[in-house]
Amino acid sequence: MDILTLNEYLNRTVYGLPMKLVFLLVGAYLVVFCIRWFSAPLRMLRVSFSETFGAIRERAYGFGGQITPFQATMVALSATLGTGHLLGMLAAVLVGGPGAVFWMWLGYFFGTGTKFAEATLAVHFRRRYADGSVSGGPMHYLARGLPRLRFLAYLFALFAAVAAFGIGNLAQAGAVGGALGPLGAPPALVGLFLALLVGAVLGGGVVRVARFAQVVVPLKLLLFLTALGPLLVLYGGQIPQALALVFRAAFTPEAALGGAAGYSLLAAINAGLGRGIFANEAGLGSAAIAHAQAQVDHPVRQGFWGVTEMFVSFLVTSLTALTFIASGLWQEGGTAAEAAGTLFGAHPLGGAVLALTVAVFALGTMVSWGFYGEEAAAFLFGEGIRWPYRLTFAVLAFVGPLGGLEAFLAVSDTLNGLMAFPNLLGLLLLGGVVGRLVYGFFRGEPWTPPR
Repeated sequence: MDILTLNEYLNRTVYGLPMKLVFLLVGAYLVVFCIRWFSAPLRMLRVSFSETFGAIRERAYGFGGQITPFQATMVALSATLGTGHLLGMLAAVLVGGPGAVFWMWLGYFFGTGTKFAEATLAVHFRRRYADGSVSGGPMHYLARGLPRLRFLAYLFALFAAVAAFGIGNLAQAGAVGGALGPLGAPPALVGLFLALLVGAVLGGGVVRVARFAQVVVPLKLLLFLTALGPLLVLYGGQIPQALALVFRAAFTPEAALGGAAGYSLLAAINAGLGRGIFANEAGLGSAAIAHAQAQVDHPVRQGFWGVTEMFVSFLVTSLTALTFIASGLWQEGGTAAEAAGTLFGAHPLGGAVLALTVAVFALGTMVSWGFYGEEAAAFLFGEGIRWPYRLTFAVLAFVGPLGGLEAFLAVSDTLNGLMAFPNLLGLLLLGGVVGRLVYGFFRGEPWTPPR
């Protein structure tokens, strides 16, 4: 069996329905038994708001880290808000029908517990250095929280460091080149711009990455609203019917669609859960690397910022899906790119607004994933690997718009999915730690970092 055949088998496994159900069950376990949101949901919502949007002007809490909780969330959102929220969401509806949106929402709900736990553990087990900087994420909470299973930390770090080159770099750079190409931008020039920008931002460490994210995330949201706003006005009258169709088609898609479209319940579940899990990266553990950098006096505070990250991601995917369903274009079939071209063809600015939005979404993802990969590589090989990793990342950013390296992209996509295996196992085994931290936080107990 050659490497590509093996990779294809592994890819089907890590992105298959059984694995998606594992994501869902781990999230449900954390929500119900560890975080216990259902025991006092109103209090949880009130505290979540007060610790995030209600404290957004607070620069920092406590000690450790070089960026504020808000900045750490911006770094995570910069990576999370990618092309999957646009083209990926259209693809999910095309494959699974409107019912896929309901299953996406279910994935988001339980994925919120997963993201909360990841952010909380990332701060609790992060490593602090003498200069006040920190390093954290799944590789650290797996190594420090489960010392007998330390090999899981090295597996995660290896998967993340290599996956960042492909799914976090080449694929995103290719998306930027593909979006700007029809507007007349030469691929080589796009690649040079990306290499210089990404190299300059990563060269400044987490502080410069955070400052970049503070600019690019609002820009992403502004472009998203500019792109989708006129379409929401155009199809706004059909939104209530689209919502009703989502719930009808969630369990009986054939009946809801009159049996003409050929959607099945299994296709709706598979496509919807896929978007509800992989669009927001809950369970992959990548965003925890950003949340670990926050200057915060209790890990649970940053856990609530993880919930905020999920909420923003949820709004973007949901608005995209409902607008697409309301337009009726999902019934015409075709690819996601074709559907996007038709959908945004009704926009006053035409396809240019979609191209620019896709390009900025992909660019923000590149920078944050460059930082993720660098942190993972530093865990494996020490601090001396940072600049070689950054330079390699910049070179690949130049190559991305030119095309090629499809085999490496396929392998990195699989490695991206494989990150979930050690991370989800770690979340299950460390769920009790999350529960104790949540309990102590609401009792007002001070946080004591592990030695």
